[in-house]
Amino acid sequence: MAESTQNCCDRLVVDPDARDDARMRLRSIRGHVDGVLRMLERDDVYCVDALKQIKAVQGALAKTGDLILRAHLKHHVVTAHQRGDEDAIVAELMDVLKYR
Repeated sequence: MAESTQNCCDRLVVDPDARDDARMRLRSIRGHVDGVLRMLERDDVYCVDALKQIKAVQGALAKTGDLILRAHLKHHVVTAHQRGDEDAIVAELMDVLKYR
């Protein structure tokens, strides 16, 4: 697992409902990935069908990432001025945007 970068915000703060939603989505994604693996173990699966399933997994991961990003924006970014860490939060967001 990659190392976590902890600039100004040192913990995952997600609304309990959003956290449950993210967990549910990730469990579903895990199952979907297992299904793609099973597809690739067979000789009778059409390549395009596997690609469609991979694209669906990518979309589900993107939605889960959006959920976590929204929580970060609501909790950490909105309150950055109050904490006096605007520069750190901007640097962190620029770093995050490299991966989006």
